[in-house]
Amino acid sequence: MMMKAPFYSILLTSVCAVSASEGWLSWGDALARSFKIFDAERDRADNPYVQEVSLRMRPQYQWGYVDPAGGAGRVKGASAGADRRGNDEWRRFRIGVQAKVMRHFTLLSDWNIGGLNGRYKHSDGQWERGRSQAAVYELYVQGNFKPVIFTLGKNKPTFIGEYRISDSKLPTIERSDLVSQLAPESLYGVSFSNSDTDTKWDWLFGVWLNGQRDSLWLEPAFHTGTNAMTGVSVSRSLGEQDWMHLDWMHSFMDESCTEESASYEGPGARDVIALTWEAKRGKFGFMAEAMTGFNVTASTGRRENAENVGGISLIPTYRISPRVEAMFRYALAIGSNAVESGGRYASTNSTYSSTCDLSQAFYFGVNFYLDPEKVDLARIMLGAEYAHASGRDAMGERGFTGWQYSAALRFNF
Repeated sequence: MMMKAPFYSILLTSVCAVSASEGWLSWGDALARSFKIFDAERDRADNPYVQEVSLRMRPQYQWGYVDPAGGAGRVKGASAGADRRGNDEWRRFRIGVQAKVMRHFTLLSDWNIGGLNGRYKHSDGQWERGRSQAAVYELYVQGNFKPVIFTLGKNKPTFIGEYRISDSKLPTIERSDLVSQLAPESLYGVSFSNSDTDTKWDWLFGVWLNGQRDSLWLEPAFHTGTNAMTGVSVSRSLGEQDWMHLDWMHSFMDESCTEESASYEGPGARDVIALTWEAKRGKFGFMAEAMTGFNVTASTGRRENAENVGGISLIPTYRISPRVEAMFRYALAIGSNAVESGGRYASTNSTYSSTCDLSQAFYFGVNFYLDPEKVDLARIMLGAEYAHASGRDAMGERGFTGWQYSAALRFNF
C-alpha cells in the first residue's frame, strides 16, 4: 500500500494546484516566453535570415502501480521476498532548439536526456533502475512552400490516430497497447505533406529508414536487413472539428534479419492500416480508431507463431471545467500470439506474459490543466486502467490481467 502514496499525493496536489493555478499563469507564461530567446517581430529586429529562435523542454515525471489478478504471486520478485508493485521514472524528458530561418524553413533538434532515472527492472533477483542514454529524438529541416511542406531528417512518422497526437498534447498518460505496438519510432527520412489549411483534404507521404538502436551512445545503427518503410496518409474534413484519416505503412524489413545486438524501430508489422475518426462538440471530444497489422514483427524479424493483429480504440473526453478534463478509453486487440498487452508497468513489475491472443483494456483518467488556454503547457494527470487478457503465449503463459494506476506531471515549454 505504501507504493500507492505517490498516486494519492498527486491527487491532493492536483486539487491544490488547480485552486491556486492563477499564480501559475503569471510565472508560467513568463517562463514559457523566456524559452523564446529571439523573435524578430517581438524584438523589432527585422532579419531576412533568422526570424525566431526558441529553446524547447518537455519534462514528464510519472508513477505507476501494478495490481495484477492473482495477488503477490504475480508480482516479480515475490518468491524471493523482494516484490515491487510500484515504479517511477522520468518519461519523455526532452530538450532541444527550434529556429525559423529565411522565411520558409524550420530547423529543429530534440534530444532525449541521458543519465536520468528510468524504470526499476527485475534481473537476476535484483531490482535496478534503468539508465537513459542521450539520443537524438528529432533532427530535421522543414520547408514550407505552399501548398507543400517537405521534411528532411529524423522525425516522427505521424500515422495512426493516437500516435499522431504530440506527446505534449496526448490526453492519456500512455498510448493504448496496440498503437504502441504498431507505430514506428522516430526515423530518418523525407516526407511531403499538404500545407493548405483551407482545403477539406489533407495528405502526407514519406519514406524512412528503419533504424535499429544498438550499443552506440548517440544514434541507431542501420543494417541492410531492416531496409526502409514508406507510408501514406489521407484525411478528409467532415466539418469544422470533424476529421477522417486513412493511414497505410509498409515496412521492407527482411524477415530473416537476426541482429541480436540491435532493436528494430520500424512499424510493428509488415503492413499497417488504420482508419480514424476525430470529432469535437463543445465540451465533448471523441476519437474512434480501427487498425490492423499484417505479418507482425519483433526486434529480430518475424515473430514466431504470430501473423496478424487488429483492434479498435475508443476515446471519449469531457471538459468538466476550463481546468479539468475527464476521459475514458476502451482498447481491444486480437491476434493469435500476436498481441502485446499489459502496458508500460505490467511488463516490468508483473510475471504475466506480455503476449496474448486477445486483450481488452478500460482506462479512466482525469487531467488538471494549470493554464486552461494552453493545456499542453503544464498538467497533472491521473489514470487507472483495468486490462484482461485471453489466450497464452508460445511458452504457455497468460497475458496480463489486473489493474494499473498511474500519475504524471507533464510540462512543455
